[in-house]
Order: sequence, then C-alpha cells, then structure tokens
Amino acid sequence: MSTLISLNGHVESGLFEFLRENFNFNQVLGVDGGTRHLLRANIRPNMVVGDLDSMGSFIGEVLDLRLPILISYPDKDFTDGERALQLSQSAPVVIVGVWGEEIDHLLGNLALLKMAYGLNKPAVAYGFKETILFGRDFTLHIPQGATISVIPTAGTVLSERGFKWELESVFWSNYAVPPISNIVAEPVQHISADKEVFVLVKGYWNPFSDLTV
Repeated sequence: MSTLISLNGHVESGLFEFLRENFNFNQVLGVDGGTRHLLRANIRPNMVVGDLDSMGSFIGEVLDLRLPILISYPDKDFTDGERALQLSQSAPVVIVGVWGEEIDHLLGNLALLKMAYGLNKPAVAYGFKETILFGRDFTLHIPQGATISVIPTAGTVLSERGFKWELESVFWSNYAVPPISNIVAEPVQHISADKEVFVLVKGYWNPFSDLTV
C-alpha cells in the first residue's frame, strides 16, 4: 500500500498507466491544481489540499464530487505539497507533477523528497520520463543501458559502481565537478556519498521492487 501525491506541475501521458501497473494506492491526495491530473485519469482523491488558487475550471468538478477539501492559506508556514506529505499515511510516497514552469516551484517540489527522507518516509518522484530519488546510499538494479544522473546538493564525496564511468571517492564542489550523467553497465549498481544526493533515472522505474536506500 502506498500514497499518491499529485502536484500542479506537468504530468506526461502514460505515467498513470505505469503507476497502476506498479503501485497499489490506498491514499490519494490532490494538491490544489494537481487534482486535475487525477480527475483526468479517473482517479478519485481522498482529499484535496491547498488554497484552490490553481484549481481553475476543475473547482466545479471537485465540488460536484463532494471531495473533502483541506483549505490552506497564503500566510501558511509550509507549502501545499509539504502539507500533503505531512498527511501521507502509507509508504512509499509517490509524487507526480513535480516539473512546473517556475523554478521556485520546481525546487520546492524536489525538496519534498528531502523532507520525506528526513521523515523516514520512502519516496519517489516522477518527472519528464524520469524517476527521482533522494538519499545517501543506494544499491540498485536498474536495467543495463539506462542513463542516470547523480546531483549532490553540497560538497560531497561520491562513489558510483556498476556504471560505464566508475567513480571512487570523487569530491564534488562548485569547482570540482565529476561527470553528472552515467550509463548502467552491470546488473547491480551502487551509489554512495557522504551527504544526500538526488538520483535521476531516465525513464519510469519502480525503485521499491528491489531498492535498498
């Protein structure tokens, strides 16, 4: 069982089909305008979270369905997405609609993975044909030939094994940057760092079938 959180960013066609094949959601939360993605996919959310400023014409459908709505206000101390994460009751937490048109929204949405990590809630986000994780130590079974990117958030000592370009204790900083993209070369891969990193896997992939974080 898991929780689906739908944000207001872009969702590609085909993503919900992938999610239905890979996850069993017992809790679905629509975050303001992100509710429209759920309604278009014929998924009824358990709750709508937000101040409804980005709902648009879908507000009528939400009201007609008599969906529970948790109203938040502009002077709140957390984003609508963070509130939804606080309300998540089942893990893993699956987040869609991450990529928006405004950089502050994008960064705030990606920060939800960091928050989930701090709350000890396994989480994954899906972007433009990308699977996004956050953590410090990963043993992975990504299909060979797939492309990954590791993006540290601070000065980090990074190792990558099982890839075309293997890294061993390479220091990442503003002036010493290791290769970002890499290609899976072995059946089992390992990524480790002394600080948390974002791992982006090109394509949709369910990390919880075989992932150790």
